[in-house]
Amino acid sequence: MDRAPSGGEVSLKTSHSSLAGRLAQLAQLGATEAGIDRRLFSAADARARELFVQWARGSHYAVEQDRAGNVFARRAGRRDGAAVLSGSHLDTVPTGGAYDGAYGAVAALCALEELDAAGITTEHPVEAVAWAGEEGSRFPLGCLGSGAFAGLNDLAAIDALSDEDGVTFAAARAAANGLLAGVPVRDGFPAPAGYVELHIEQGPVLERCGVRLGNVTAIAGQARFEVEVHGEAGHAGTVPMELRRDALGAAAMLVLELEVAALAIGEAVLTVGRLVVFPNQTNVIPGRVALRVDARSVDEARLTALRTAVEECSARVAAARGVRIETVLIEERRPVAMEPRLRTAVAAAIAELGERAIDLPSGAGHDAMCVAAVAPVAMIFVPSAGGRSHVGNEYTAPEDLQLGVAALTRSIAAIDRLLSKDR
Repeated sequence: MDRAPSGGEVSLKTSHSSLAGRLAQLAQLGATEAGIDRRLFSAADARARELFVQWARGSHYAVEQDRAGNVFARRAGRRDGAAVLSGSHLDTVPTGGAYDGAYGAVAALCALEELDAAGITTEHPVEAVAWAGEEGSRFPLGCLGSGAFAGLNDLAAIDALSDEDGVTFAAARAAANGLLAGVPVRDGFPAPAGYVELHIEQGPVLERCGVRLGNVTAIAGQARFEVEVHGEAGHAGTVPMELRRDALGAAAMLVLELEVAALAIGEAVLTVGRLVVFPNQTNVIPGRVALRVDARSVDEARLTALRTAVEECSARVAAARGVRIETVLIEERRPVAMEPRLRTAVAAAIAELGERAIDLPSGAGHDAMCVAAVAPVAMIFVPSAGGRSHVGNEYTAPEDLQLGVAALTRSIAAIDRLLSKDR
């Protein structure tokens, strides 16, 4: 490397203005009264990926996409081959905010531009990536694009996934808002040399500690279930209470049982965030309820205990309420520790800025947990105001967003140096 960014060498005037402007542009795409709804392969998502390509080409980076919909902007290094990769996702939950995912993708592009502005030549190529479908808001699989990239999910199986309208991933990918016209499709999913992801914390820890940067230690594992409660529909006025097999009553009991179980396990969280009632009429006893369970922990033993609790609570409630409950594990991600050497490189990069960082785990899932299957990974957090995320009023102060880009730029350079020594 010609020189490393240190002290005050890297000015962030360029990245600060482009960062704020780009995030503002993205925030308009899919904007609703409740927040931002930018689901994978929607018109808003396609436009977001198009902007990412436009910005990258404007800075003279080579742009490619892969068959999962991930988009890559490549800055050449002294040598060709595996890249140091950085980025996040552009899709949102249906009531998302302006920073979850989008910040990390745009910041990665800004970091490449800051390396240019500082006249730094890295040994490895450096790529900024916009991952596809991290949120799982359209198709029932989180970290869809990075999971395909890392080989954790077979692309043929992903192709067969359907959204709530019955549209398959393969069909959506081939439609007008799928893969981008005029962007080359790369062969396969080549593994990077290393990966670092910048993200808002999505929690309150940094803000409460009065610290502006976090060096992530691990990402919580996840287990997601589809659960169906089968009771018996009937007239709301004529079926006596003692003779009912109310699926919604059983589902409510199950939700509360699962809450108690998660509290007993400790250092774990469990959420029932989606529930659909059939036939969903005021004067009809619910005959069927479909719900999804999201269980998480950074401790694998506790995650296993959560999985067991879903099965045991379901069996207990089914017996008590005279209903049938079916549980299907639809997704599982093991807890992932960040690579120690990369974490040390990130810590050194942050120290160069004269800033203090704290170590903290991530309860939220991120694309880094998938990339960890094929490369060493690290993550950096910046604060979330009030710990709010996945909501329209998600907010991170501009100066913290700017600081995150500075930390990411230096971390990319430090990781490049570290990995170059391994060659």
